[in-house]
Amino acid sequence: MQSPSPLPRGRHRLPFQVVVENQRRRLIAGVARAVAEQGYAELTVKHVIEAAGVSRTTFYANFDNKRDCVLAAHQDVFERLLALLLRACATERDWPQKARASIAALFAFAAEAPDEVRLLTLDALATDLTIARQVVDSNAHFAALLRDGRRHTPLGDALPDLTEEALIGAISSILAGRLLEGGVEGLAGLGPELVQLVLTPYVGTEEAARVAAAGA
Repeated sequence: MQSPSPLPRGRHRLPFQVVVENQRRRLIAGVARAVAEQGYAELTVKHVIEAAGVSRTTFYANFDNKRDCVLAAHQDVFERLLALLLRACATERDWPQKARASIAALFAFAAEAPDEVRLLTLDALATDLTIARQVVDSNAHFAALLRDGRRHTPLGDALPDLTEEALIGAISSILAGRLLEGGVEGLAGLGPELVQLVLTPYVGTEEAARVAAAGA
């Protein structure tokens, strides 16, 4: 998501709610950039308002502190990504193809908004327990969606209970590492491998490789 453009200076006829929403969207986009540049532990409100291009007064009119801003940004990114994944799933009929389409949607989102995707990873935010819990909760939601794959394979009942949690954790960690090391370029070529990684426990190695290759 690109940061919303600044509103006109001085007097204007924009409704108050439009102004408030624009400021909040800029803060959410700004905190994602600031976390990517500074890391959460070193992040300050000054970093956020400079990245967002708003005043300190505007910041405190929307959030109590940097934690509240990061929590709001994380929730916003999570909800937008979830909506994208659900739309991607709706374009396919069979579960393996749904999983592949979801991973493709994730990578498209990461390419467009890498800083925001990093807000979904524990690697970026684990130093704050409150935020870490919210990240864990969102990952649990993604894992619950993935768990639906058990209904589409005879292998489902035999899978360990931690399968989906482990897969989501692996994807999150891999994405965070590649974005940290090489930005968007670091994601090149990972899609098919992650598709195969996710599908293998459910449909076996050969079928997972076939579905991954078909989407490459």
